[in-house]
Amino acid sequence: MQALARATAVGGRVADLVRREPRGDGQTCRWELVVTLSDNAEDRAAAGWIIADEIMRERTGGRPETYGTWRVATLTGAKLTGRDHILVKAFAGPVFEAAAAMKPGNHGLAGYVGEWLWYLLTRDLPEDPARAVELLGPPKAAVNDGGGDGLVVYRESGTARGFSFRLWEMKKYTGQTNRPDQAIRKGWRQLSTKGATYLGMLSWGDKMLADDTREFVGSLAEQWVDEAESAGGGVSVALNATAIPTRAFHLAQEHFTTHKHPGALQGLVVAIDDLEGFAHEVRKYVWTAL
Repeated sequence: MQALARATAVGGRVADLVRREPRGDGQTCRWELVVTLSDNAEDRAAAGWIIADEIMRERTGGRPETYGTWRVATLTGAKLTGRDHILVKAFAGPVFEAAAAMKPGNHGLAGYVGEWLWYLLTRDLPEDPARAVELLGPPKAAVNDGGGDGLVVYRESGTARGFSFRLWEMKKYTGQTNRPDQAIRKGWRQLSTKGATYLGMLSWGDKMLADDTREFVGSLAEQWVDEAESAGGGVSVALNATAIPTRAFHLAQEHFTTHKHPGALQGLVVAIDDLEGFAHEVRKYVWTAL
């Protein structure tokens, strides 16, 4: 499969298939524009395969009976039957079953793929020794699951607190005009009104954490409510390449009025040629063996 060959060539990293541009100099909320190189059919197919493969690996825990079975069948073009079909479908079904059937009202697919783009782009950023990613959770099993969309905990060197974190809200904008303002505004307002609740819903009891990390993450909600300098918020929006805004996140502080310390707010715009179409390409890879 050509998509696999190209994905392998870039080490399975979506980050190596995009162009990143810092934006918002002089704003309270700086942001970054990530443009997928989707005018290149080979790169677009590779990005779709990487996302599908990462989703299935994460959902199944990489087990040979599930992930391995799905991957072999997908790459060989085989259709799963019997027990294998039932087992793999149990993991692929959330989000992707409705999309595979093209059921009316299934609007979550593009948003879900947008969440995975944020996760993979964040995971594969160049390492910063002074601010290393300590914890980064993958997206939830389904778009409509409760709680926050993304959380990154950083271990910081050279600071008394030793850690910081950013809670992210993800949005999609499938319009063609470059006005994603409403989607961005909704993201900030959700963080403003529900951020503490989202953090309060997190459980770390099943995580193997260092003692200092456990102490820090146990107090995330407290830090958020106290507007500590260790706490920050971010909004990411996935949209069509035709809708790239010339200006964005410049009103973030009007909709997210707490956390006023420098660097507290961050934005991200991920632009894809035909976001909905790309999301269905990911779905095709996930579902092709079923």
